[in-house]
Amino acid sequence: MFYDDDADLDLLRGKTVAIIGFGSQGHAHALNLHESGVKVVVGLRPESARAAQARAHGLEVLSPSDAAAAGDLIMMLTPDEIMGDLYSEYVAPGLQAGNVLLFAHGFAIHFGQVVPPADVDVVMAAPKGPGHLVRRT
Repeated sequence: MFYDDDADLDLLRGKTVAIIGFGSQGHAHALNLHESGVKVVVGLRPESARAAQARAHGLEVLSPSDAAAAGDLIMMLTPDEIMGDLYSEYVAPGLQAGNVLLFAHGFAIHFGQVVPPADVDVVMAAPKGPGHLVRRT
């Protein structure tokens, strides 16, 4: 288990973290990173009710395509049942060699719904709890 003192935020200096989704996990990770001084953009469809919530927290909201293209680290924090389609349509076209894709769970990767290119790193940060617990702790 890692805590604030274990994190080296200098690794993210000058980088952009794109959070795709702003639900249970997305809002928690976006706000925690933003409040830690990391540049965060949130990728949401323009008609998403969550866009106003993200903006109210001072976050920059872009389309999923624009957010993915802007991100050095792209966090896929959407429901599993739509993640594959979102990845194919919006995220994959904007990926660049050296980007990092991060998942909060591994179903989309395990079941082949998301197949990242070989020149993109893939990591998982599986929180032990829903977003409100991630946010609180």
